[in-house]
Amino acid sequence: MKELHFTYRMRLSFDPPVEQHRFTLKCVPHSDARQEITALTTDVYPKEFLSDDTDAFGNHCIYGYSAGQHDHFSVEVTGRARTGLSPFTPAPPAHQLGLFKYQTAITAPGEALTAFAAQFSFPADMGALDRACAFMNGLHDRFVYTPGVTDIHTTAEQAMALGQGVCQDYAHILLSLCRMEQIPCRYAVGMLLGEGLSHAWVEIADGERWYALDPTNRLLVDDQHIKISAGRDYTDCTINQGLFVGRTRQTQQAVVSVQEEKKP
Repeated sequence: MKELHFTYRMRLSFDPPVEQHRFTLKCVPHSDARQEITALTTDVYPKEFLSDDTDAFGNHCIYGYSAGQHDHFSVEVTGRARTGLSPFTPAPPAHQLGLFKYQTAITAPGEALTAFAAQFSFPADMGALDRACAFMNGLHDRFVYTPGVTDIHTTAEQAMALGQGVCQDYAHILLSLCRMEQIPCRYAVGMLLGEGLSHAWVEIADGERWYALDPTNRLLVDDQHIKISAGRDYTDCTINQGLFVGRTRQTQQAVVSVQEEKKP
């Protein structure tokens, strides 16, 4: 178990300014069986009209609208989290998990993924977690972490054919492989101990438990991770979505910092 202090900052600059800006933010972690959020502060600009709720996947959302002109949009989320409280979180019964068994447009397999999956043969009684770990280990041996060669629109099949990518690609590929095995699984976004950007991993249902696997780092998610959101793939967990009026050039800056709280 760890006591972690976290900060998520994002600034979107507009040149020239925009107006009538509607936005949805998914950047706020919440407590569950694995983690307890013990302190939380959010600051959004502009904040003329703000509300919050949860979406269909249980993710915390901030909704907002700004009518007037503004040359930037920003959000800062800071807080403390107690992590590593449990190796799993509760999952609903199998008959309620069908949504997470189906491929999406991003995870749908093609020749590269089908050929890779064909290398694995599992005993009939092998559990979902063990099969997912086998996929994770095989993927880690085959795939190379390389920033800048993929983007948010890259599919699992495209990344697999390329053989390289970032955490989002690792997660989408593992989702595709697990769904080929009819393992219910979901995409997760969160923060990882250290400095950088947001991180992505996978949760798989084995029995009535969600287990989290970090394929980028080849490990089960532990007390270094703070979860923010989960869904079928990246599109369900987009941190910032919005519409505005204005022809403008956008420049985005984002940073995540997670540091362990040292006990005196």
